[in-house]
Amino acid sequence: MRIFASLRNRIFLTSALLAVLSIGAAIYLVNLRVTRELEAQLQREIMATGAIVEQYRSTRAQTFTTLARLIADAPKLKAAVDTDDPPTVQDTLNGYQNQFDSNMLLVTNRVGRLLAIVGASPRVAAVVASLPSIREAIAGRESFALLPQPDGMLQLVTVPITVGLTHPDILGTLSVGFLFDAALAAQLKGITGSDIAFGIDGEVLATTLPAEDRQALTSLLRRADRSGNLTLATGEYVSLPLPLAPQPDTRDGRGPGSGPVALVLRSRSQQLQVLGQIRRELGITAVAAVLLATLLSFAVARTITRPLAAITGKMREVAATGDLTRKIVLPSGQRWDDADARLVATTFNMLTDSIARFQREMSQKERLSSLGRLSTVIAHEVRNPLMIIKAALHTLRRPELSPASLREAIADIDGEIIRLNSIVNDVLDFARPIQFEIAPADLNTICRESAAAASAGAGPPVEIDLDASVPAISTDAERLRIALVNLIMNARQAMESESTASETPGAPGTGPQGSGEPHVVVSTRTTATRVGVTIADNGSGIERDVLPRVFDPYFTTKRGGTGLGLPIARHVVEGLGGTIAIETVPGRGTEVRIEFPR
Repeated sequence: MRIFASLRNRIFLTSALLAVLSIGAAIYLVNLRVTRELEAQLQREIMATGAIVEQYRSTRAQTFTTLARLIADAPKLKAAVDTDDPPTVQDTLNGYQNQFDSNMLLVTNRVGRLLAIVGASPRVAAVVASLPSIREAIAGRESFALLPQPDGMLQLVTVPITVGLTHPDILGTLSVGFLFDAALAAQLKGITGSDIAFGIDGEVLATTLPAEDRQALTSLLRRADRSGNLTLATGEYVSLPLPLAPQPDTRDGRGPGSGPVALVLRSRSQQLQVLGQIRRELGITAVAAVLLATLLSFAVARTITRPLAAITGKMREVAATGDLTRKIVLPSGQRWDDADARLVATTFNMLTDSIARFQREMSQKERLSSLGRLSTVIAHEVRNPLMIIKAALHTLRRPELSPASLREAIADIDGEIIRLNSIVNDVLDFARPIQFEIAPADLNTICRESAAAASAGAGPPVEIDLDASVPAISTDAERLRIALVNLIMNARQAMESESTASETPGAPGTGPQGSGEPHVVVSTRTTATRVGVTIADNGSGIERDVLPRVFDPYFTTKRGGTGLGLPIARHVVEGLGGTIAIETVPGRGTEVRIEFPR
């Protein structure tokens, strides 16, 4: 992917990803720990509430047991019970009801017959009088019982009413009852903060929860496992069952929810609400942390890659311009000074210095080598004219020299001097920079004049094929004309010698190639962006192993050639902003293509 192609992007994305993963893992662990702590806190709270309810129930039972004993031991009540007269006992019992805060008082005689009742209906009194706890008290033992009521559960404490200390005589029984009702549940909720429900025989008799939750509570009471999470209409709760009496043996056919029980219900919805708020805060914190980490990652990536960008930018400039004097200078005094980047910059600067020094040394060696080759060429080229001049001078010393011989010797000396001057001019043109005089010029006119100048003397004819739509170009007309004349003459000389190793540039020409009479064609053409000149011949072409070297200075395969014609021509064309290329097909011909921008 292209996004990973940049070092800055890789560093940024990697750092940001590590930050996101670290923050995500931390948030996940914190959320997990908070959830566990809230669940543990919920369990601790419900267990504490259960302990409070159980302690409250036990304390209240002890209180009413003590109350029952005090009332049973009162002489007035004993005297009334001893009369076995219900109205008498009822009057006495009414007085005790006003003194003690109980929900029910009930008195029976020694055989269990009901004598008086306060706080309950006759039907309830008949049910209580038939309870096993009454028989237990007649037998001299205190007993407890729980009786379902429409608005709750009635807990009874039954004690015997006796006379005498050593051998007490049982006159009857006294039962004191108090209710596990909605009021008591509300009181416990105010103390513990948990909802309370009282039930017996699989039915909910009193609760602090709304009526729409009774059906779900009833289903819970009828299950064997009453603890755990419970979903009600008002929310999600955790329940803890507290048996209020020993549970009956299920082998008697009674269900698991038949015993009296108090359900402690702790709301999970409130805990979940707190947990949700914590999670939202954690989410906001995570987003802020990720944004901050992303910004820091981008800053770190930019800090790392900015020096590298400066280094690579300077490298591109050096590669594009070839100027080895350009140095990488990293700004100092920054907050983060990258020692590695500074080391790379210093190493690159040292490398360019070494390359520049190497180039200077190679240039010196190349100049020395060129000077050696030039000396050889000049020595070879100059020797022949000098020998001819020397021979001409010997001829001039002869006393019997005829006028015709004199004129011939002088002509030889003059021709060889012109040849020596041409050699010197070629060397100077190649060695020194060319000063161009740029002006608008007609390319077709330059080609026509060049073809005419190069056609002088014997040799293959030069044909022209000029495109009239070629526009005027900005060039040095005289320098370009000289270069074209040189190229056309090379083509004619190659045709004359039929050599496959000439300086002539080439490829298949525009005229008939490889057949017919030898000839050279000069043509022009134009495109939307460039104009071109083509010089083609239909000679034998250039060998493949020679073609790459035709533009090398002093390389030649012609007798008497200096090897500077084509290098000078390329020097002129490229100096004028153009390009020159050679195409050749051995046995078919050679073509030189010159192009200039419009």
